[in-house]
Amino acid sequence: MTRKPVLLISFGGNALTPADTIHPHQREEFDIAYKSMSAVVDLVEKGFDKIILTHGNGPQVGQIFLQQELTKHEFPRQVTLDVCVADSQGRIGYILQNVFDNICQERKIDKKSFAVITQVIVDSKDPAFNRPTKPIGLFYSKIDADKLIKERGWEFMEDAGRGYRRVVASPIPLEIVESEIFHELLERGFIAIGGGGGGIPVIRKSNGALVGVEAVIDKDRTSALLANALKVDQLIILTSVDGACLNFNSANPQLIKEVTISQMEAYIEQGEFSEGSMKPKAEAVVQFIKNGGEKAIIANLNALIPAIEGKAGTHVTA
Repeated sequence: MTRKPVLLISFGGNALTPADTIHPHQREEFDIAYKSMSAVVDLVEKGFDKIILTHGNGPQVGQIFLQQELTKHEFPRQVTLDVCVADSQGRIGYILQNVFDNICQERKIDKKSFAVITQVIVDSKDPAFNRPTKPIGLFYSKIDADKLIKERGWEFMEDAGRGYRRVVASPIPLEIVESEIFHELLERGFIAIGGGGGGIPVIRKSNGALVGVEAVIDKDRTSALLANALKVDQLIILTSVDGACLNFNSANPQLIKEVTISQMEAYIEQGEFSEGSMKPKAEAVVQFIKNGGEKAIIANLNALIPAIEGKAGTHVTA
């Protein structure tokens, strides 16, 4: 029997957040996770038994940080971004693990998932710390963004025509601290969940100690790094659009269905993809394949099965 490829599936922040709801009710997060995890369980039923799930946390970590900003007079202790990322990993990891396991129980499938709080090493001298580009949190109007710049000193950028989002430093991920744990989970038959929000950003001191830093790592770059570390065959990045497009902000965007990494690099160089949106996804799939990956797919969150079957999304090969 032909071996099924090992998959790493990267879910965007919209895997838990309704597209039309700014402040989702907690129950809605479970409901949306049910749809996302149902597709993963479908894959398990099709014989894919080695799967790693990573996830975004942009809306969630932004909400956590905003909550502490709004209550700073009552609770003056500053909670740093690395701890905010850890908070979101626990919350989202629990929801995905709970929902996945419940669906397996419903279908009488002997499969469990396991969420890993994941630290990712970055370079303290990464130039990203001097040039924030990573969007987090909610979308704001230009008026509201300007107000928050004055009130809180935040930095903002326009995000793919959807509004303005706060931006923070996004250093390049260098090493997954818990990569051996993920490997062991796969060998023991678990569906591994981790790398949430790109991982908790830490630097390694000269004595070997790990210390958290103020940053948010791009989760697709971390997903590619983790996929290569675990020798994953296919990286699937799920997002709110149908795939990578040429002329995305024009009246006639053109979906890229099949592309080589050299062609993808040319599109990146030509500025076809938005910073903080599709560009890091394109860079991640190129990184993944250059470092030994077989295939990468960028597709819509609701098209996981069709994408794997070759019927949807952008398919990237060497």
